[in-house]
Parts: sequence; C-alpha cells; structure tokens
Amino acid sequence: MPEPGRLAINRCFRNLMFPIRLANNLLQLKFKNAGIETLRFGVNTTIGVLGFGDPARSYFNLNPCKEDFGQTLGRYGIGGGFHIVLPVFGPSNLRDAIGKVPDYFLNPINYIEDGYAAIGVNAFDRENYGSLHIGEYEAIQKDALDFYILMRDSYEQNRKMRIKE
Repeated sequence: MPEPGRLAINRCFRNLMFPIRLANNLLQLKFKNAGIETLRFGVNTTIGVLGFGDPARSYFNLNPCKEDFGQTLGRYGIGGGFHIVLPVFGPSNLRDAIGKVPDYFLNPINYIEDGYAAIGVNAFDRENYGSLHIGEYEAIQKDALDFYILMRDSYEQNRKMRIKE
C-alpha cells in the first residue's frame, strides 16, 4: 500500500487509543491535556473521517498528549525497576510492563468479541506501524557498540523525559 494510505491507517489506530490517553491524563491531573485529547478525538473522528485524517493537528494545532499507565505510575514516584525486553512489545522496565495491563483494558480493540478478529486487527496495526519504520532498527544497530546497552539506556532516558513532561 502507498505510504499515504499506511499513514492514514496509522492515524486511525492512534485515534482509537483515545481512552488510554484520556484516562492517563486525568489520573495525572493533566486536565488541560485531557481536554486537548477530547477535542482531538472529536475533531479527528468527525472532520477527520474516523481518524484517517488529523485536522486537529493540521488546522487547529492540537498535538497529541501521549500518556500511558507506566507514565502515570512514574508520575506518582514509582521507579522503573529492572529493564526487560518483552517479546513483541520490545524494551520496557518492570513499572511500564505492569502499566501495560490497565492500558490493555482501556484499548477498544481488545473488546472485539471474536478473538481471532481482535488478534488480526492488532496484528494489522503492528504490521502497518512497522511498515512505516522500516530500516530504523538496522540503522541504529549498525552504529552501536553494544546494542543492548544503547537500547536500554535510550529507553530509560526517553521514559524519564516523558514522565517529567
């Protein structure tokens, strides 16, 4: 599929993740960000045709406020714990791995009644996302002296920065 189509599909899936972002913004008492997320969802679902477009960003300059439960736990002082590399999910730490559980229950895709269809939709989302980032892994890997340490440290630094926001 041409890249514009894959980008539109990616935007649609990100739009569906609204409950995760909203709940975690509210739990972190980031009420302005929760309002922005609600506006983004409303605009992108209606004007953006189910989220395939992102008029909230392009016309109204409303950028997403990406929050997850791992960040919420970090915001309340829970440390990251040891580093984990989860199959399929990639690098993480103990706090963020535990944080994936509540996020799972907030993900509307996981409420598709047909189990095979839910797995298929999730696999399609992962495959589409991966198709937009082809070559990034190899580019990072070829320049690293110790790839594991690079990934671990960059993951931890990124999470600390996102929690401080």
